[in-house]
Amino acid sequence: MRALVLSGGGSKGSYQIGVWKALKKLHIKFDIVTGTSIGALNGALITQKSYRKALKLWNNVNLELLFGEQAANKTNDIDIMKMYGKEFIKNGGMDVKEIEKLIAKEINYKKVLRSKIDFGLVTYNLTNKKPIEITKKEIPQKLFADYLMASASCYPAFKQKNIEGEQYIDGGFFDNLPINLAIKMGADEIIAVDLSAPGLNKKPTKNLPTIKIKPNNKLTNFLNFNGEGAKRNIKLGYNDTLKKYHKLEGKHYSFKTGTLKANYKKHFETYEYLLSNILNSEKIKKDFLKIIKLSNISIENVLDKINLKIMESVAKDLNLDETKIYTERKFNKRLKKKLKTEQTKKCNQLKTMITDIKENKKGIKRKILLNPWLFLKALYLYTICEV
Repeated sequence: MRALVLSGGGSKGSYQIGVWKALKKLHIKFDIVTGTSIGALNGALITQKSYRKALKLWNNVNLELLFGEQAANKTNDIDIMKMYGKEFIKNGGMDVKEIEKLIAKEINYKKVLRSKIDFGLVTYNLTNKKPIEITKKEIPQKLFADYLMASASCYPAFKQKNIEGEQYIDGGFFDNLPINLAIKMGADEIIAVDLSAPGLNKKPTKNLPTIKIKPNNKLTNFLNFNGEGAKRNIKLGYNDTLKKYHKLEGKHYSFKTGTLKANYKKHFETYEYLLSNILNSEKIKKDFLKIIKLSNISIENVLDKINLKIMESVAKDLNLDETKIYTERKFNKRLKKKLKTEQTKKCNQLKTMITDIKENKKGIKRKILLNPWLFLKALYLYTICEV
């Protein structure tokens, strides 16, 4: 049986909805879902097969829901952490009653119970100092929403959850990626979505076939809930999952299959010619390769190793949208447009280096050895602008 295992991670959890969307597109099914913290909440929605409800929930959960009008337009992570800190000092943590209302509205216990997908979650009983690993059949109907919120009670940011006189906190204090719970429930194959958030990850008790999906890009701060951040996280989760299953290419950026080969064929022959001509002595070639830590290969083969890194580094410097899926033409067109319109320090440095390359200015080789990656990126932009 295949299990989908969802880690905790607060607002980063919207990424898991993107993973789910991609798995649906790929027609990959699972028999078990286990989750900790936000992974438990997402897991319940996945178990009841309510994708639209999940999107609605993530669109509606925001800082104003937690803090009121004082949180309007708050985007700075430090300011947001201070707000949580004040709530802890004043009230022992943030009251999440409004979120509980949303959860109760969107998650239907009867649908979860009737689902052919089994479901389990992890929380921690602070009163008894015992971890709780519990499946849907073991949770009383009237307490189902309470156990979900107990799993997601990220103390001290959120208040402890009281269930029948006992205090519960976030399951991440015991196991933030509940693979072992999935194993106990009969899993023999794992898809694990790890948000790399604060919490303890237990070592699996069995060595099962496992596909691990992790964010390749920085997600929102785990306590910064906002609609725009959620939309971005969902797109990144979708793209990363398709890359994991070889339906897209790239690492920090996403490209349609075949794009990297097409781009290499169109641009990197010219790029290699220019590179060899600029680094036109064996000594400078040797020094250059040593600086970029590729001294074990020839200058002619270096691009096979670093062409994707060059492309993605340029895109990062020019603030290209990380959530888009690019073709060769679309990617390079956006880069050229950004090169004209961006006014950042990094963009200006690239423009200066491109001018030096174009005019073969005196002292360019010294500049190249001082900042080889800037040169490699500028040479890429020069190449696509000239072709």
